[in-house]
Order: sequence, then structure tokens, then C-alpha cells
Amino acid sequence: MTEIIACLSAYDEQLVRELAGTDRVEVRTASGSGDPAELAALVKGADIVIADAARRYVLDAAAIDAMDRCRFIQQPSVGYDTVDVGRAAERGIPVANAPGYNAAAVADWVIMATLVVLRNGLAADGIMRGGGFDAMPLGNELGDRTVGLVGMGAVGRAVFERLRGFGSTVVFTDPAPRQVDGARQIGLDELLEVADVVSLHLPLSDDTRGIIGAGELARMRDGAVLVNAARGGLVDHDALADGLRAGRPAAAALDVFEPEPLGADSPLRSLPNVYLSPHIAAGTWQARRRVRGMVGENLRRVLAGEPPRYVVNT
Repeated sequence: MTEIIACLSAYDEQLVRELAGTDRVEVRTASGSGDPAELAALVKGADIVIADAARRYVLDAAAIDAMDRCRFIQQPSVGYDTVDVGRAAERGIPVANAPGYNAAAVADWVIMATLVVLRNGLAADGIMRGGGFDAMPLGNELGDRTVGLVGMGAVGRAVFERLRGFGSTVVFTDPAPRQVDGARQIGLDELLEVADVVSLHLPLSDDTRGIIGAGELARMRDGAVLVNAARGGLVDHDALADGLRAGRPAAAALDVFEPEPLGADSPLRSLPNVYLSPHIAAGTWQARRRVRGMVGENLRRVLAGEPPRYVVNT
């Protein structure tokens, strides 16, 4: 029997063909337009749906209701906030993600971006590109800073392990009590008041959306910087732009935005004290191999009639 797999990105189509072969699987691939009508047509009749890590297509209740024979949805990333997992559960469709595949890659980006802003890297680069060779104001060493991690999941822990090599003092906040040797768990308000670097590592949910707004930014200490490689919706972007103009935070490093892509007219693009990258923190060859392995394992299991791993809606 031919299995129909709906892939919402061309990258996933390549993976499916490598794993399953064309004799047993019919692959339907989205155009990338994000059109809900196209999405509904793609998922209708599909046995397996591979969601879109690029977040162009949203598997909301309407899309899930259009799935008349789907038995599995695979999210090829850690975050799955673009999938209505509750509605999928009501329909008896398991949804799986790829937990932890990107932890090392994102943690590396966080350390890199933090060093750029602490050492005035943006201004220094601008001076050199403009033909100058001016002396810069002194920066700060990461080992002398207190770093506050907002969330201590897989990525937060990977950042923490890297910070130990620098000798930084680490505090963290997390929805659940956690024992982490070498780091102290405190509340968010206290973390904002004591941390020189605030790095966000939470999933996006109704509880965490806008967790960093004008009030939270105002609590940050003088000279502190904000780093976000988790989800753009964790931060009120308008409040952040106002805060960066006022010097609180002193600087920011951002890899994620809401909405994405970041608008051409966003004030964040023109501010000199913010480091921006286009949602690439997980973009390493090693992370890609890991997620392909996790997705591939689940596809093999489901095609063989076995239960998938990493299910998030049971």
C-alpha cells in the first residue's frame, strides 16, 4: 500500500525520499507560499504530515480537521507552537517534535552573540568598514559577568555548560524546580535585577508570550544586555526598541522575531546597539544531521506500524 506523506518544506521531501524510497511513498510538497487553501489540499488524504519548521504553514484546527486519514504529525524542530496539538489529540493524531537536537548549536550562537555585544563588536566592525581605526570604549569579559538564564531546558543547560568555561556566575529561572550544580534558581524579577546578561530559553505559550515587556526591561540593571534565540514572541518588540533607545537594556542580540521575517520598517534594524541574525542559531551541519536522524527514526517507526518517539500530545 502506498503511503502519502505531505511535506511542508522541500528539505523534508528530500529526507522522506531517502528514507522510504519512491516505490512505497507518495510525497506531496508545499510551494512555500503559506496559503491555507494549499495546506488543506496537501494534508487531505495524507497518512503522515511533516510540519514546517520555517513556520510558513500553521497546522491550526482547520488544517487538522482537513486531515481525513492522517495518523501522525512530525514537527522537525523543537518548538511546535504552530501545531494545534490539542485538536490533534482530539482527532487521535500523535504529534512529535525533535527535542534537544539544536541545543549545542543554539548555545554556541548565544555565547558568540553575547561576546559580540559585550565587547562592542558591532561598533568596532562599523568603524573598520567605514575606513576608520578609532579606539573603542572598553568592553566587558564574559567571565566577570552574572548571566541569567530564563529557562533551564536542553538549550539553557548547554549554555550553562559553556559559561562554566568562562567562569561566569550563573542564575536561572524555570517553571519547574531544578537542581543545577553551579547555578542558583531564583525568580524572574530578581534575575532581571542581578544579571548583566539575560538570555531567554523558554518555549512560546500563552504563559510565556510577552514575558519580557516594558516593565521587565525597566528592572534590568545598568549596562545589562538581552539575548534571545528562543522565540520572538517572548519579547515585546516595541518595548524593546524603546528600551534600547533609552539604554535599558544597553544592548541586545536577537535571532528570533515575531512576526518573521522581521519587517523592513522595524526600528530594530536601525538601532546601533542590537545584533540581529535571521533565525539561524540552530543552523549548523551537526544540528541538521541530528534532526534528520530523529525525524527519520520516527518515519521508519510509523511506516513499520510502531509508535513514534518524542510525542508531545499524549
